[in-house]
Amino acid sequence: MYGRLEAGDIWMSERESATVTSDERAINWRQNGSGITIYEAGNPDAWIRADFEAGVPPEHRLFMICDECGAVFAQRSTPGNATVCGDCGTTFDHPQND
Repeated sequence: MYGRLEAGDIWMSERESATVTSDERAINWRQNGSGITIYEAGNPDAWIRADFEAGVPPEHRLFMICDECGAVFAQRSTPGNATVCGDCGTTFDHPQND
């Protein structure tokens, strides 16, 4: 499932400054063991659960979890040689299998 860009969306490069001044609704989420649940408060039928499996090759992952800070990011394309966390800046190298 892919999202679409809306007028109120925040680009990653603008995220830090926009987070401080934004009036947008917060996203409700909670970590459940090996995954997360995103939900709408007050609506028990509105939720999405994503589980994470260790050892899945980067090109088959839907999300990236930073080992350093725990941030969770949607992975919209196959990663190249490395991935950089948008929150803490940690770089993760991905070996290329030729």
